[in-house]
Amino acid sequence: MTGEQIIIEISMIISKHLPALQILIPFFAALLSVISFNRFAAWLISTICATLCLSLAIYAMPFAKGGISYAFGSWHPPIGIEYRLDLFNQPIIVFINAILLFFLLFGRELIDSTVTKYIEKNRQHIFYSLLLFAHVGYLGVISTNDLFNLYVFIEISSLATYVLMSKGNTRMALVGSFDYLMLGTIGATLILIGIGFLLAITGSLNITDIARILKVQGNSRLITTAIVFFLSGAILKTAFFPMHFWMIRAYSSAPPFILTYFAAISSIFGVYIILRFIHFTIDVELIQNILISVLRPMAMLTIAVCTFFAFKAGSLKKTIIYGAASGIGYIFLLMTILPATELLFQLLILDSINKIALFTIVAHIQNKTDDLRFQNFKFIEQSQFFKLLVAFALIFSAGLPMTSMFLVKIKLFTLLISQNLILEFIVVVLGSIFGLLYHFKLIKAIFFSPQKNGTIKIDTKLYGLMAVIMVQFISLLYVNDLASLLNILNLVPKINLYTIL
Repeated sequence: MTGEQIIIEISMIISKHLPALQILIPFFAALLSVISFNRFAAWLISTICATLCLSLAIYAMPFAKGGISYAFGSWHPPIGIEYRLDLFNQPIIVFINAILLFFLLFGRELIDSTVTKYIEKNRQHIFYSLLLFAHVGYLGVISTNDLFNLYVFIEISSLATYVLMSKGNTRMALVGSFDYLMLGTIGATLILIGIGFLLAITGSLNITDIARILKVQGNSRLITTAIVFFLSGAILKTAFFPMHFWMIRAYSSAPPFILTYFAAISSIFGVYIILRFIHFTIDVELIQNILISVLRPMAMLTIAVCTFFAFKAGSLKKTIIYGAASGIGYIFLLMTILPATELLFQLLILDSINKIALFTIVAHIQNKTDDLRFQNFKFIEQSQFFKLLVAFALIFSAGLPMTSMFLVKIKLFTLLISQNLILEFIVVVLGSIFGLLYHFKLIKAIFFSPQKNGTIKIDTKLYGLMAVIMVQFISLLYVNDLASLLNILNLVPKINLYTIL
């Protein structure tokens, strides 16, 4: 066999097993990180793994256009566990793999100084193993076409996340992680109960098969109960107001650079679960009234309350965390407006990028001082390039004119007016105003704090922050194309289950 034939053969094997390989590579990398017993070796294994995962995810994109169904152990669906890749989930896999690679490639210095520094030396390598296990869980949820398998992967990611979020430099990190554990367990239990009801109704766990059966059976009280349980659990795990307090406490005490990974993924991960359920498992028309009458008022309340709390917060970190919580409100508001699917994904991607930038800034500052209260904020000296990058990050995050977030906000205003949603429009405008105000608070603290509180110098490498700012500028050029591959409306007609619009 010639070299060219060997390459073709390997390529065919990889193409055949793409859905499984995207999960197995980080899984075995996590195991290798455990037995490496060395922090640098674990980081190197994780970085190589992230690079392979991103390359493989990009390689899989052309195959996902036609849809890829993968049956484990040759147990074909609906009997066996099926992974299904398409143009809805594969771009999300590319995106979260890129976030993991960014976290590992550009953040090693900040990881060492803000996270592993507080872990016993002989256990520091386990941090990278847990990170990869959490990533396996995210990839599994996005790849699987089996509801119980989805629940299993949610628990895998959650268990690893609980431990990682507890590794702060204060005792409150344990309290925040415990809150996350309790609420996350309740949310997962509600999801499992919903899955159990659907199994009782349809006799199947395969998402496509359940959708087919439910279409024939029509609506019933039992189906409505299953939907309520599943969506309640999913919404709880996304920290939707008023169940957002666990996120505030967990994020406030967690090492800030960890949040560049978890905060950036959490929103798009939660939204994926909900959209996969309401558009691919059940008929969205069954719950359209619930989305409008229940979720929309909660979304508006989230925008109003969380942006106000962000403005009133007394520290840099809490301001950014409440700002991230308010972003969930915008996301859920768009989820209740069916014509807004493409705009929803544009907002999700930009929101994730902004979170990465803001929490990276916090990590650089908190690396020098633990007191981030505005009244005690230290003067940042001899860090002009850092301040320049911060200025760009805050301009993009605030949605000032001629930024990608500004263009998305204009689209959102136009959409709300065209749909005659006047109250929603007023709430979004007020939320945007308060968003500008709390960004000005961040600017005042970072650029104009008095020297009487002391001074700090940012001497950590800024490669990661530079990379995020570059991505923000690129997003400005391609803001209208951000969701072209993530547009669910292009995919649903191919499944031919029902019509969304």
